[in-house]
Amino acid sequence: MTFASLEFVIRRCEEHLDTTQMRNTEIESYFVQYLLVRICAEYETRVTTLVRRRCSRSRDKHLKAFAQQTAEYVCRHFSISDIGKVLARFGSDYRTAFQGQVNTGMAHVAWNNIYNNRQAVAHKMGTQMSFGDLKKDYADSLVVLDALVSALSLRPREIRDLN
Repeated sequence: MTFASLEFVIRRCEEHLDTTQMRNTEIESYFVQYLLVRICAEYETRVTTLVRRRCSRSRDKHLKAFAQQTAEYVCRHFSISDIGKVLARFGSDYRTAFQGQVNTGMAHVAWNNIYNNRQAVAHKMGTQMSFGDLKKDYADSLVVLDALVSALSLRPREIRDLN
């Protein structure tokens, strides 16, 4: 799963840092903080959308409304652990499938690095993350969204507009 708008912004920030020779400066730190906020906003929206789409399969309009509102509520926190808890509400098989995919590589570490550093920025603690770290963690973390799609057994037509 990709985010064309995020990738464009990351490229533009990197170009600016390189052409102005601002690596390892406050400007780099500001870009990293800005990008952490943008990435997490996109991830939160995407996680909620994916869960809501899975919930939309029901034909019972009241059950569907309840499930979709609940999905919005429970997806406000989206660390790997939080996502696992949401998936466990569907069934332990969903959680197990998700964890099996994200815990084998660096995806869970990258995702949580982004999430935790964004929390630090939000609480005015700053971040120690470099632009290079952010770029690598962003690329590695995208696996988490693919694993979520897989664990929720979403069909290609349910996600085609998200790539």
